[in-house]
Amino acid sequence: MTRTRKGCEKIFHAYVEATVALVQKRGYPEPDSYGERWEILDKLGRRKLVEVGDSAFLYLHQYGYYAGKIRPEIEKTMKDVKEAIDYVRKEVAHESQ
Repeated sequence: MTRTRKGCEKIFHAYVEATVALVQKRGYPEPDSYGERWEILDKLGRRKLVEVGDSAFLYLHQYGYYAGKIRPEIEKTMKDVKEAIDYVRKEVAHESQ
């Protein structure tokens, strides 16, 4: 159970770091809060990233890590986070060229 909890938190923070990279690449400072990050992503037209972040915050960070409750939504959320991180990597790499 401890490994699962830690895994949930690591995946959640990988999402956070990836979206921070995108936000900074677009010229914004690093957000001070989750809410500020969601607002910037929304301004950037990245609504899907906001939705994935909301799910990751709830199912991975809150339920999985803090509450230690492994809900059925965790697996789908992990898949969505992986897809979001892959998307952000491509966006950031594309803008660096």
